[in-house]
Amino acid sequence: MAYSAAAILALASQCAPSVAPETVLAIVQTESSGDPFALNVNGGRQPARQNNAADAAATAQRFVAAGYSVDLGLGQINSRNMRWLGLTWETVFDPCTNVAALGRVLTTNYNAVRAGRDPQAALRVALSMYNTGSQTRGFRNGYVAKVIGNASVADAPTLYAFTPPAAAVAAPASGDLRGLLASENTALMAKPRPLAPPKWNVFERAAYDRETQILAENERTSI
Repeated sequence: MAYSAAAILALASQCAPSVAPETVLAIVQTESSGDPFALNVNGGRQPARQNNAADAAATAQRFVAAGYSVDLGLGQINSRNMRWLGLTWETVFDPCTNVAALGRVLTTNYNAVRAGRDPQAALRVALSMYNTGSQTRGFRNGYVAKVIGNASVADAPTLYAFTPPAAAVAAPASGDLRGLLASENTALMAKPRPLAPPKWNVFERAAYDRETQILAENERTSI
C-alpha cells in the first residue's frame, strides 16, 4: 500500500529533518508515488509490484547480480549509491532509512552546486543531479519540472535555468569579521528584496531568513 502524503511528511520531519518535508514529499511522489517497495530496473524488464521489503530486496539483488542498477524504495535510491550511503539490503527498504538517504543525497548535491547560484537555482540543479547525476539532464527530461509540479508551487518560475554567479564583492581579510558583515550587507542591499520563498524550499527559505536577520542587525547598528 502506498504511503499517504501525511505519512510521508511525518517521515520527512523525523528522518530527513535538514530538508523541508514538502520537498521530500514532492520527490517521493515523483519517484515512487509513495510505494515503499518500489523498484525500477534501469535498462531492463520491470518486475511486478513487490509486497514486502524481503521480496523487494531479493528481487532487486537478482537484477543487480545480472548487471543492472536498480532504484529502490520511496526515494528510489540507486543501488550503486548504497555503499556510500551506508545502506544494506536489510535496511534500504525501511521507510525512515530510505527517506534519510534521500535527504543526504539531495543535500550533498545542493552543497556541491550552491557556489555562484542563488538557493532556488541550486536546489533545482540538485534535483536534476538526484535524478540523473547530471546538472542539466534532469531539466531536459522534465524531471525538475515534475518535482516542482508535485510540490504545487504556484509561484515557481516557468523556466528552470542556471542563475549566473552573483557580482563579485571585494572580500575583506579572513579575520575581519566587521568587514565581512559589511560586505554581506552591501551585497544584500544592492538588489531589491524578493518576496519570502515558498515553504517547501528549505534551502531558499534558510538563505532568505539569514538575509533578513543580517539586514535587521544592520538597521539596529546604524541607528
